[in-house]
Amino acid sequence: MRLYDTYVIYSVILKLISVMHCKVCNTAEYEVNEECCPMCCPGHHVLTHCDKNSETVCILCTGSTYTDVPNGLTACLSCTVCYEGNGLRVKNKCLYNSDALCEPLPGHYCIVTHGESCRKARKHSTCLPGQYINQTGTALMDTVCKDCSEKTYSDGSFMLCKPHTNCESLGQITTTQGTPSSDAVCIYMLSNLGLIVGICLSLILLIVILSVLLWRNKKALTCCRNHFY
Repeated sequence: MRLYDTYVIYSVILKLISVMHCKVCNTAEYEVNEECCPMCCPGHHVLTHCDKNSETVCILCTGSTYTDVPNGLTACLSCTVCYEGNGLRVKNKCLYNSDALCEPLPGHYCIVTHGESCRKARKHSTCLPGQYINQTGTALMDTVCKDCSEKTYSDGSFMLCKPHTNCESLGQITTTQGTPSSDAVCIYMLSNLGLIVGICLSLILLIVILSVLLWRNKKALTCCRNHFY
């Protein structure tokens, strides 16, 4: 047998002996200094470990610390901070026996989760002109935008694209064609415009005629008065 093979066998035997001498603690205990010590309850941590003559001494978590499971920790865990800079706010405050839960700020959605808590959030996307909001963003999902179809438009804030105005159906003419981001621009047809101009000219002519008649009457009265005197 080669020397290397002998070394391997010897190492395996030593590991087996080591495992056989290890103390196996139950699920409510932790191993320290070859002793199986009772775990501390959630909300507590170990102040002093047990020994052959005494039990584990536990102490309550204080400040911004917690433990949420039975444990053999010598210090409580630091509470999670919901940073506004990460798009977060507090959903549930940190207690001595549970960590804080964070949720996205309004108008944000979560991009990094940890259990029931959100660790980082991002602002909802804004739809561009020529797009409509196909699905409003939630705390777990971004806004979904889609392009407007032909002959419709949206400024990016519409839930549905609007059809371009049909100027001809309104008795008007189109001066600017509609685009995916803007409506068509209409003006009155020439016939309607001519009617409006005609009415305005008629009113002006009527005013002129009345002015001439008033002027003549005033002149006639003046002449009569001069003749009388």
